[in-house]
Amino acid sequence: MHLAYFTTHVPNFGDDLNADIWPALAPGLFADDDPGHSFVGIGTILGLPRVTSPRIEVFSTGAGNDPIANWAGRRITYHCVRGPVTARLCGIDADRVVTDGGLLVPQVPGFPDRAAGGGGTVVIPHFETAAHGDWQAACALAGMRYLDPRRPTREVVGEIAGADRVLTESLHGAIIADSYGVPWQAFACSRNFGTTKWVDWLASLDLRFTATLVPPPDAAYLLRVGLRAEPWGTAVEFSLEDALQEFTARVEADRPRPLRRMARELMLRLPPLQHFLGYSAARTASALTELAQREPVMSAETVRQSRTDQLLSRLRALESTTLA
Repeated sequence: MHLAYFTTHVPNFGDDLNADIWPALAPGLFADDDPGHSFVGIGTILGLPRVTSPRIEVFSTGAGNDPIANWAGRRITYHCVRGPVTARLCGIDADRVVTDGGLLVPQVPGFPDRAAGGGGTVVIPHFETAAHGDWQAACALAGMRYLDPRRPTREVVGEIAGADRVLTESLHGAIIADSYGVPWQAFACSRNFGTTKWVDWLASLDLRFTATLVPPPDAAYLLRVGLRAEPWGTAVEFSLEDALQEFTARVEADRPRPLRRMARELMLRLPPLQHFLGYSAARTASALTELAQREPVMSAETVRQSRTDQLLSRLRALESTTLA
């Protein structure tokens, strides 16, 4: 079958994990690369329009960005999904809920099999946020290490496994940290924050989701996508109902009008305006320092092991039925 996942011209290690994990753990599934039969694994990609195969195997995938109705009329088998929000949106049984497939990274040859520690605090913005502002300078001022999510997958995973703590706006920054038992904390820099996927994943590990609002090093991205209503520094908690409402709002949202988009683009080119708004590497550093003083998150080891066993068992079952 064909391995389908989200790709753009900008690398993102969370999506790119697919190419490292699935062919390594189940090589026989992808021997023929059949375009008519797709395996959809890691990512918030249920309903992704570019997946056009008439037959789809869903394995640990999550909903959150696209209308699931985009795949209407396909032959879809749900072997497991990311969390209970996805199960409700798809109308499938709760026993299909396991967790995100990123949990399997320590099982893959070539990746660390356990945490190393000693690497200090690592900061991972979302791959889109990382394109705006001097995150390297902000992290240096805070005495932390900046980890660009656009770096090669194995490098990113190695840095996370070697960290003592991870501060992350990237969902898979948290997932990989948790898979290695590295304490982590979530932060958000803008309104363009995927509440649905975070709540979905954490609920699969019996955890609730809280994210702290951290100002980015400059206002460019905020002028493009907007900011949340809460003040910077607020720790915002999100429920399952919040996640479902966010999904509805996201998939039904109108695209920015051309004139509004042009006005925002013009504002991005005005450095004095950004200075006036008060965004800087120093301000971000201060917020990260404050965040690192709060209680970190980590799932229970027994829960992680149980979910790992479930993922591997269902992958073996998919192999046996497909390759028989």
